[in-house]
Amino acid sequence: MAADRAPALCDLLLAAAFSDAHLDDREADRVQELLAYMLDGQVPADLEARIDAFDPRAFDLARTAAVFRGDAQADREHLLSLVAAVHEADETLDLAEDEFLRDLARALALPASALGGLTVKVEVEELKTRFRRISTPPPPPPPAKPKA
Repeated sequence: MAADRAPALCDLLLAAAFSDAHLDDREADRVQELLAYMLDGQVPADLEARIDAFDPRAFDLARTAAVFRGDAQADREHLLSLVAAVHEADETLDLAEDEFLRDLARALALPASALGGLTVKVEVEELKTRFRRISTPPPPPPPAKPKA
């Protein structure tokens, strides 16, 4: 990985870790591991400082993804798998993390098929129907018959 793209990768992985509004220690460790792997074994001090100072509210997905948008499709899909690896680190399924992956795929101009196996397919209409069924109270009982 080119050193000039490392800050963007770092930000992308950290934003992925924060995408469920919570940074789990296992996600933070996975970010460190992935960065070290991509940077030949160690995370440079400037990236360590970037990690410590990262503010997820200031993260701009479109701007960060633009750094990688001109890459080959296979490389952009690899970014999705790196982000998914961060999400999987805490062993928790979170729809906000799935939405982050979907947003990233769009920002990278990847087809929906690139998300295969990385996100949860939720049948929204089926869920709405089931919710209506369980949230609709039963009809009231018939009125009591007068005593004769």
